[in-house]
Amino acid sequence: MYTIREIGENIKDSKHFNGNVLFNIPMSEKTTMHVGGEASLIIEPFDETSLSFALKYLSSTEYAKDFHILGGGSNIIASDTGIKIPIISLRKLKAKIEIIDIKDKNENAEQTIKCSAGMSWAEIFKFCTEHSFTGLLEFTGLPGTVGGACYMNASCFNSSIAKVLLSAEYMTEDGEKRVYEMNQDDWDYKKSPFQTSCEGKKNIVTSATFKVYTSNSDIHSQGLAFIQKRKEKGHYKKHCAGSVFKNPKGEIAGKLIEECGLKGFSIGGAQIASWHANIIINENNAKQTEISKLMDYIVDIVKQRKNIKLIPEIIFW
Repeated sequence: MYTIREIGENIKDSKHFNGNVLFNIPMSEKTTMHVGGEASLIIEPFDETSLSFALKYLSSTEYAKDFHILGGGSNIIASDTGIKIPIISLRKLKAKIEIIDIKDKNENAEQTIKCSAGMSWAEIFKFCTEHSFTGLLEFTGLPGTVGGACYMNASCFNSSIAKVLLSAEYMTEDGEKRVYEMNQDDWDYKKSPFQTSCEGKKNIVTSATFKVYTSNSDIHSQGLAFIQKRKEKGHYKKHCAGSVFKNPKGEIAGKLIEECGLKGFSIGGAQIASWHANIIINENNAKQTEISKLMDYIVDIVKQRKNIKLIPEIIFW
C-alpha cells in the first residue's frame, strides 16, 4: 500500500502522464473563497490521455472512489485542516476550442463549438468575440470552468447550461470515456446528470459541445455588459463562492435573507455581504467552520421567520 505522497510520485514519474503533480498546496490558493488548509496531493493532467491514466492508477489504490474533482474552485469551501485525499484538477485540461459544424454564416445561423472542461468563460468569451458568436454571452464573467458549470448546471441572466448544451464527453472514475447526448429530462435548476453516478461511478466532464449563433452585432460590448452587471451585483468585491443558497421554488434566496435583516451579519471572518444577502464573503481570514456556522444560522432564521428551508448551493470539502 502506497502513501498518498508515493501515489503522486508514481503518477508524476510515469511516461503515460503529462501534467503537474503538486504536494501540500494551500486550498486557499485554489478556491475563489480563499479558504482551506493544505491539499496533500493535486494532480493536474494536461490532456485526456493523462487524465485517464491518473484515474486508472487511482482505481488500483485505496483512493479508487475517494478523491475530489476540482475545476475553478468557485463553488468550493475547503476544510481548515486540509484535504487528505487526492484532488484531480481539470484546470489545465484546455484543448483548443473547436468549431464543429459551420452550417452557414448568415445572421442567427446555429453553429456548434466544443470546449474542454478546464476552459474558463473568459477564454470562451474571447473566442466568441473573435468569431462573432452569440448564445453564451450570459456566462461572460462567470468564475470557474466549463466542466464545473456543466456539473452544477450553472444558471445566470435567464440562461443555463441546460439551455445551451448539445452533448458532453466525460470519464468514469476508472478512466473510461463516455459520451452524453443532451436530454432535458436529466436537468433541472442547479441539477445535472453528472451529479449522480453512472453505473455506480463518478462522472467527470472532459469537454462540452454548445450551440452558438452567428451575429453581426457587437459581441464584445454585449459580453462586457454582462460583466458590468456582475460588478453591480458585487460579485467581484470580496473573496466569495458566489450564491450560497439555491432559490426556493417561487422565491429568491437573497430576498428572503435580506427580509430577515441579516445583511452584514458575521460570524468570525465570514460575513453576509452588505450588498447581496445570498453572498457570504471572506471578510477577515474566514475559516470553513465559521462559514458553516453562518450558513446554519441563516437557515435557522429563514426557517423560523419565513417557514422556508434554504438549500446550500456551495459544496464543502
